[in-house]
Amino acid sequence: MKAKRFIFFTVALVLAIGFSSCEKSYTLRLTVNPENAGTVTGAGDYSEGEAVVITATANEGYKFVNWTQGSEELSALPEFTYTTTAGNVTITANFVEQKIATLGAQENTEIPGFLSFTQNAVYTLDEAAQNQSDIDIFCFYEEGNDIAFGGPQSNISGIFGDGDNDPVNWDVQNETRFYQLEDVAVADFDALENGDEAIATYYNEDEGRRKAKMLTKDQIWSIKTKIDSENELYVLVKILDVTDGATGNVKFEYKTK
Repeated sequence: MKAKRFIFFTVALVLAIGFSSCEKSYTLRLTVNPENAGTVTGAGDYSEGEAVVITATANEGYKFVNWTQGSEELSALPEFTYTTTAGNVTITANFVEQKIATLGAQENTEIPGFLSFTQNAVYTLDEAAQNQSDIDIFCFYEEGNDIAFGGPQSNISGIFGDGDNDPVNWDVQNETRFYQLEDVAVADFDALENGDEAIATYYNEDEGRRKAKMLTKDQIWSIKTKIDSENELYVLVKILDVTDGATGNVKFEYKTK
């Protein structure tokens, strides 16, 4: 009788081990959109019903948006727990490109100080003078205004040397005006995407000024620049970091409409 029990136990154990070793696994594949916008972790082979923590980290110049499986949004959090299903699955981490620029003040010899919103490009003083129709803003420092933004039509003299390359002497001067949004929070800015209709509504025609003075971190500015006689561009700017002085710089994110 004992021998029979032993045989039964042995057979049951072998069967249990056999079934366990044959448990099917499925592939969880993670992709990044657009390519090279960030990195993801958590991909691999899993059994059905496993709880897997997957994470997404944005690269410089990008912001995480959400996780999707096909057209379905799974989560808007960069880290979330996904429960595996009986089948191979591909989940995509979606990112959006951020427009981030750093402009140097007039005596900064390492960071260019001029920006074109339409070209998404920065220029040195000499380069800006050769591309006058593209230039919308520049960074400068002066006593009383600290580090600031101005535009080609700001009529700021004594900053860039008063030579032919000085914006005050340019033949083409885009008209740019600045309006500080004191009641708009960083979260409000972050909620907007490039091209949103709301971007244009923040600008106040009556309050626009030729300079954006005393720039500090987390300020939000509305900018209007006139590209030509028929086209205007509206921009929202969030100040990310400021190093004051004539050799200083300003780092900021911007969104356009």
